[in-house]
Amino acid sequence: MLMTREMDYALRILRALYQEGQLSAAAIAQKESMPKAITLKILKQLHAAGLVSSRRGASGGYVLEESCEALYLGDLFQALGEPVYVNRCQQPGYQCENHQEGRCGLCRELSRVQQVLNVELRKTPLSAMF
Repeated sequence: MLMTREMDYALRILRALYQEGQLSAAAIAQKESMPKAITLKILKQLHAAGLVSSRRGASGGYVLEESCEALYLGDLFQALGEPVYVNRCQQPGYQCENHQEGRCGLCRELSRVQQVLNVELRKTPLSAMF
């Protein structure tokens, strides 16, 4: 698992909108010290995932569509298409080339770690981090 720069930017965008309400892309970029082009790119992804919406016009901007009280890190990873797996053997449909029928001790231990990670990624709402 890697916390990508895009994920970091997405969290910062959500934090800005959570704290300030409606903001333009330029205002978000300035508030969070992010390049405007990247801010727009991530806002587009967040919009496609249904996490933010945009309003046009002079008094327009971006607003949250999902409550940060009900949104967790795991949800954000999923929304941005970055599912969190500790190893490829945790991905759905993976066939271990070393041991068949679930007898691989490595895959078994990584499955245990994956379960703990999944719980942790859904333990703290984003609002508690902001």
